[in-house]
Amino acid sequence: MRKDNVKDGEGAKVVCYRCVHDPYLGRQIQREEASSTCSLCSSIRKCIPLSKLVSKVTEILGTHICEGEHGRRWSDGLVDYQEGESIEYWVSEIFGCDNIEPVVGAVCRGLTSYSDDIQYSRQPFRLDDIGHQWCEFQEGMKHGVRFFNESAKTFLDWLFKDLDKYSASSDEHAVVRLLTPEDDPAIYRARTCMASGSVSEIAADPARNLGAPPKERAGEGRMNPVGVPAFYGAFERKTCVAELRPPVGSKVVSGRFRLTRTVKVLDFGRFESADLGPAPSFFDSKYNSKAGRRDFLKFLHDEITVPVLPGSERDYLTTQVIAEYLATHCTPRIDGVIFKSVQESAGSNIVLFSHVACAATSTVGRIRNGYMILGPKRSDGPCIEYVSDSLVYHSISKVKYETDDERLSEASREQFENADF
Repeated sequence: MRKDNVKDGEGAKVVCYRCVHDPYLGRQIQREEASSTCSLCSSIRKCIPLSKLVSKVTEILGTHICEGEHGRRWSDGLVDYQEGESIEYWVSEIFGCDNIEPVVGAVCRGLTSYSDDIQYSRQPFRLDDIGHQWCEFQEGMKHGVRFFNESAKTFLDWLFKDLDKYSASSDEHAVVRLLTPEDDPAIYRARTCMASGSVSEIAADPARNLGAPPKERAGEGRMNPVGVPAFYGAFERKTCVAELRPPVGSKVVSGRFRLTRTVKVLDFGRFESADLGPAPSFFDSKYNSKAGRRDFLKFLHDEITVPVLPGSERDYLTTQVIAEYLATHCTPRIDGVIFKSVQESAGSNIVLFSHVACAATSTVGRIRNGYMILGPKRSDGPCIEYVSDSLVYHSISKVKYETDDERLSEASREQFENADF
């Protein structure tokens, strides 16, 4: 480790609350420690023993970093490299300061389990306590109290609290986005046509037959239950075709749609770069739960894009409940969501919820001897419409598969039945 400003002649080295830089730790030192002469700045203030500070940092490092992976790359020949950052970088991250600050060097000199010659990476995100809540939420939706589930609402209230305040440096990175007709975002929707009659049917009335289905014919999807239609589209034509996963030899018809009024959508992809509020202190005992919420929102983006295999539609329940919460219980009310495509790595999907994507449902009025359906209630109607002369006919001639391969050893049938794949 590099040299620091600690005076070697002093017996018990101490660091004052100002030299640690981290406000949370500084307040803790002021409350719990005694006054002394700081070994870094020579000021008389409340100080923490350096050995105690090193112990705290060692515990944090053990929880959050690991040795980076080794690899080889070509640079005028094969060169060995290790992913990650130096230990000084991670210590400076913990204190929230530059690595030239004296406290970084002082602590690094006391670390016995870490080396200047090794690069370190952040530990992969682990669900921990939040994962337990997430698993309980999923279990409750699939096998427990599905309707009027207060614990599910409590979990979602906590997860999406202050959603509209999550942003980065400008509106370009806001998690809750306003899409307007003036911006004219290109939105595409497609249908697989297994029979030639389906093609002519769409061509005869594309606005009706390519748009969101009526509630009587609405099947369940990732973001909607049966009977509650939603508009599923993509911002690229090839993405909306790929999302259908059409077989070779099939026909697909796609068309362009445009917004007729402003909608408010949650962009899950922006959680990757958004400012989700002040980062909690590593020295806070509740760091994992506070930071975990931030990381879990990013994890959730991956979860909602996982393809659901035929016969496993029950797995849609959790994302359907999340969509209904965003549309009916979230403040501000969300009109739809944007999430990445698993079929097109650079593509994005958009789902517009029923209250903005479809015609209004009927209302029921009271009459002398009961109730009667009065017809559609007043509303602004669908927020999206078909763009004339935008149909494209696609004949699927080739499908590209990408696989994650793992060597499978030969074994008995009993061994396979007990294996966890």
